[in-house]
Amino acid sequence: MPTLSLFTLAYLLSLLLFHSQAELPWVWHSINQQIGSTNTVLLAWAGLCFLLGQQSGVCKSKTETIIWIALGLVTAQLCAGVQAAAHQQAQIPLHCNKQIIESEFKLIEKAFRDKGSQTWIVQHTPHNPQTLSACLKPGARLQIFIEKADAYTSLLPGQHFKASIRIKPPKAPLQLAGFDVHRHWFANQIAGTAQLKSGIQILLTDTPTNPVVWMERLRLHIANWIVYTLQDHPEQGLVLAMVVGDQGLISVEDREMFNNTGIAHLVAISGLHITLFAMLAGKGMGLLWRRSAWLCLRIPAPLAGSAFGLLFALLYGLVAGWGVPAQRTVFMLFALFVGQLRGGMQSSWDTFFLALFLTLAFDNWAVLDAGFLLSFGAVAALVFVTQGHIHVIKPQHEFIANAFKAQYSVTIALLLPCAVLFNQQSIISPVANALSIPWMSFVSTPLALLGGLLQQTWAALLAADSLALQRNWLSAFNELSWAALPIHNQPGWINILVALGSIILLLPPGIISRWIGLALVALLAWPAPRPAENDFWMTAMDVGQGTAIAIQTRNHLLIYDAGPAFNERSNSARRVLLPWMAAHNYRHADLFVLSHDDADHSGGAPLFITKAPPLKFASSIPGNHPLYELATQKRSAIENCHRMNNWTWNGVLFEPIGLDTPADAPHKLLAKNNQSCVLKVSNSLHSVLLTGDIEAISEMQLLIQHGTEKLHSKVLLVPHHGSKTSSTLPFLQAVRPEIALIQAGWKNQFGHPHRQITERYESSNIEVFNTAQNGAMKWTFGHNNPNPQPIHASEARQRYWHMHESSAKAHQD
Repeated sequence: MPTLSLFTLAYLLSLLLFHSQAELPWVWHSINQQIGSTNTVLLAWAGLCFLLGQQSGVCKSKTETIIWIALGLVTAQLCAGVQAAAHQQAQIPLHCNKQIIESEFKLIEKAFRDKGSQTWIVQHTPHNPQTLSACLKPGARLQIFIEKADAYTSLLPGQHFKASIRIKPPKAPLQLAGFDVHRHWFANQIAGTAQLKSGIQILLTDTPTNPVVWMERLRLHIANWIVYTLQDHPEQGLVLAMVVGDQGLISVEDREMFNNTGIAHLVAISGLHITLFAMLAGKGMGLLWRRSAWLCLRIPAPLAGSAFGLLFALLYGLVAGWGVPAQRTVFMLFALFVGQLRGGMQSSWDTFFLALFLTLAFDNWAVLDAGFLLSFGAVAALVFVTQGHIHVIKPQHEFIANAFKAQYSVTIALLLPCAVLFNQQSIISPVANALSIPWMSFVSTPLALLGGLLQQTWAALLAADSLALQRNWLSAFNELSWAALPIHNQPGWINILVALGSIILLLPPGIISRWIGLALVALLAWPAPRPAENDFWMTAMDVGQGTAIAIQTRNHLLIYDAGPAFNERSNSARRVLLPWMAAHNYRHADLFVLSHDDADHSGGAPLFITKAPPLKFASSIPGNHPLYELATQKRSAIENCHRMNNWTWNGVLFEPIGLDTPADAPHKLLAKNNQSCVLKVSNSLHSVLLTGDIEAISEMQLLIQHGTEKLHSKVLLVPHHGSKTSSTLPFLQAVRPEIALIQAGWKNQFGHPHRQITERYESSNIEVFNTAQNGAMKWTFGHNNPNPQPIHASEARQRYWHMHESSAKAHQD
């Protein structure tokens, strides 16, 4: 086997093993402290290049094979280990949360966001030793959200400035599955987030000579021009993404449409576009090169054209932000160029593994990016089928046959990755891509690049108009009920069988029956796990400061509250609740209970009702509330939670504990918090009491109206997130819980849970769990098992890039 391919496979496997670690071994911290991460990586790669230079390219014995496998495994661990240790050391410690630091910083990057806002990446560069802080290390990178970015247009990448900022460690909500923002921060070397607490003072520095800085300034200049030129055009965000790779202005609705129609890979910088324009640039240079006999005698025209095309691809990739698809494409073109230099003595697999090797060597965290799996998975499938391994049809028209073969191969190869990453597979994708690929490749993208790079207004407007025309057929496709096939999460053994089925479908005919491959792939439709009869499962989602809970029985789903929504992007329904339902194969809930109309409970409700209309909607909100009108439009039955009767689902009893509030009741009792819907869920051995934001006066009224036995529960959702206005001692003595669950944001502004409250629970020998420390939690309540079975995201998904507090009962003063 070729040495490079063997080493790259071992390196990739070692990286996957490295990134699955819960904690970082001490040895990497020791090496980083003694030698430094940069020196270690350079030394490792220098030694490897020397060894590769001594090889003929093929392992000639088993001993050499073992040596190269071991070398790949060790090199990956060493390079990733010391870099991870260096970044861990740079991260803001948890105890430094909300500390205000006044120091000097350097702007690395600006990215555009909605409503004139931006996200900055800055680097801490203190020049005065007196500004050094134990909370913020020199060189640490921070992500800062700037709400009114127009005030700072004079600040350019590479410039230094002085400012006062409030820092926050890289700590965010963590779900049991799905996107992990902590991993994203760590992979991009973000040590924490920050907020400007003052204006900025731009410092005078020497003109930068770093070409990366000038490239970033060019990107920002182009982006500013596009944003200004297309400020009133609905396709502004898409043009910006196509030219400079900044997707911050693409609306969430458009992202969903692109995913449903399967053209998301065309939205930002596509490897297909880079390859196409590199090929055109190379062909053009080759034609010019052939006009000079003197040049052709020194460097052949095809080689000169390929070199220019590679340079063009590199510049295009840098302008586009140098994402994983751009890296993969540029490295793939470089590998093809190397094969050309070698006189064609290089197979397609050699090219593939060289590009894979360069991508991993450049960024040890690229393997964690979804784009890495999709990009290299698609290319691997295309290489496999173009090596004579498969003939789907007997081609009469070679172009059409090859296009069909490529689309078929990529669709089959990416079926499992799309199911795992996005919980869906676009059915309309082949048709949408057949229309959009040529349209965007030969019309929209050239016009967008011409307009953006040369600042030609007419070209930018034509590009935007062409994308508006494309929106017509994409919108029509997206409205089809069958456009995307939802695929829920499956256990690992099914995913392995599905992967095997995909390989069978790509094998040559006659080796293994295609029907076997189809049968294995069809396992993606295997029913999602459900509780047994008389059992119920409860998932307390981590939505920060807010509440969102799912109760599952064998055939039914209840959703209790929908969490907060700060804007259309930061919406708990979109980020947490709806993805959870898709992952568990639910199209709608049987009942959606909204405890009351507080933003941290009801913020996600409008979107949730719109996207997944429940069969019934129950709440304590007034009868003329817009949510009732929305639910009625979506054909959901309406009911007041305080007037509901008991019901049973699959042997599980649901008891709404209504509050009878007379007209002359105290004003405080009529407040939204105290009108929260209270619900008890129980089977023969377990019971859970969901309490919303009730306070002391409501707790006492519930005791008076329903008595202690009605309230007694094994598990209590702590009222009002642990506020000191709730969880009175008489109430706790009536409920007599063994377990208390708190849904609160980490170090939230309200101080929930309050120290006095947590001490009250602890003194009563009640075990307390908090999403702020435990992440999302799933509890299994079996009718034949007296002990609830918990799964905590902080344990189930623990990786070395997470920062956790040691105590699950941490409180705030």
